[in-house]
Amino acid sequence: MLEAMKKSEPLVSKGNAANGKKGLVLLVVGIIVLVAIIVFLVMTIFVSPVKGSVWYGVFLTNGRVYFGHIVKQNSQTVVLRDVYYLQVQQTPLAEEEGVEAQPQVTLVNISDEIHNPESEMQISRTHILYVQKLKESSQVITTIKQLSQE
Repeated sequence: MLEAMKKSEPLVSKGNAANGKKGLVLLVVGIIVLVAIIVFLVMTIFVSPVKGSVWYGVFLTNGRVYFGHIVKQNSQTVVLRDVYYLQVQQTPLAEEEGVEAQPQVTLVNISDEIHNPESEMQISRTHILYVQKLKESSQVITTIKQLSQE
């Protein structure tokens, strides 16, 4: 009886064991590919670097507008580089009645401020109303290019 048990077929045949190993390898490879796809999608959605040659206007909840290149953004912040903003100066009222004083609007590089910051700014998304991509023909871009040549 012992001899009959020794000579009997193994419970798992060699063909089934090979198929099981192939299945396991395919499962592991599939999981690795799936994880790589998920990581790629998360990185492109939540931490997407944006090309630095495109100019954007970032409009904030406090009424300020900043112009610059978005160089990094994630779910919490947007990072602007080469930052400019509009400064409005009221001119004294004209002596004549019926003539309204026109405000002077100038574009200021943030690094020209008195505390001399770097021209990069992190803005919390909770303070951003919206972001607009500027066209190359934008008056803001034209003025920035003129200011950078001076």
